[in-house]
Amino acid sequence: MKKSNDRKQLILFFTITLAWTWGFGFAPVFMGIEGTPLGTFLFYFGGGAPSVTALFIVFLTYSKEQRKDYFTRCFSFRYMGIKWLALTVIFFTLISVVGIWIGVCILAYEMPGMNYAHAIVQNPFNLFGVLLISVISGPLNEEFGWRGYALDRLFVRYGFTKATLILGFIWGIWHLAWYFTPGQAQYNLLQDSMFDAIVYIPSVMIFNFAVSYVYIKTKRSILSGAMVHMFSNLLGSQLLSPYSAEIGMTIRYTKIFFCGCLALYCFSSKRFQEEFRHTLCSNRPTA
Repeated sequence: MKKSNDRKQLILFFTITLAWTWGFGFAPVFMGIEGTPLGTFLFYFGGGAPSVTALFIVFLTYSKEQRKDYFTRCFSFRYMGIKWLALTVIFFTLISVVGIWIGVCILAYEMPGMNYAHAIVQNPFNLFGVLLISVISGPLNEEFGWRGYALDRLFVRYGFTKATLILGFIWGIWHLAWYFTPGQAQYNLLQDSMFDAIVYIPSVMIFNFAVSYVYIKTKRSILSGAMVHMFSNLLGSQLLSPYSAEIGMTIRYTKIFFCGCLALYCFSSKRFQEEFRHTLCSNRPTA
């Protein structure tokens, strides 16, 4: 009965999240008000669905002890520590450097403008503003739900690989409204290349292995999942802006390669699979 209720709650979470985001995300498109203050408000209001939906379920169904565990994993830095923060930064910095090198030095694409990076060099205090934007533009709106609520339940039902792919697919299609909203990266992809626009969804599925990997290595730290998400956006796009569609896709394909190698390791490593099972058993997900 407990597993049945847990399954129903997981389906409810995904249904509400997708309906909420798509409803408000597509509303400006159907109403013809993209780019207006109202249209922008509706679009971003829909973007907060994963976290808000999860928090409602947590407060309504979790016991006091379960809520304490949940919010500890959301905000406590002790699970992630300096090691995994540093490795996360290094990993996505390497992806961007390799991607830029391939794009500029081999394919002769234009060097990214890096306006945000230049602004930080000129005034280091600008880093706080850039980090705030990075937190709000993805992790804050999403990670209370994707990693905080859904991932553990998928792990229990499907194991590491299938759960990561399922959540990655849902995470990818959750962005469908972005394809029709000017100013969003997915919109630009669709304008430039249908193939690149389609590749975005499997790229999110593969990238999700990096998030799941760090999540397990940090004993199910929700904060660590948010940090991986944030630094992927920050180091892979925000600090490089403005940049051409070609350099953007070169970096994306580089990320697919690196995260794909990590996915192969997770799939084939008996040591990691044992660590995954141990982490799931010794830190049993809340139900």
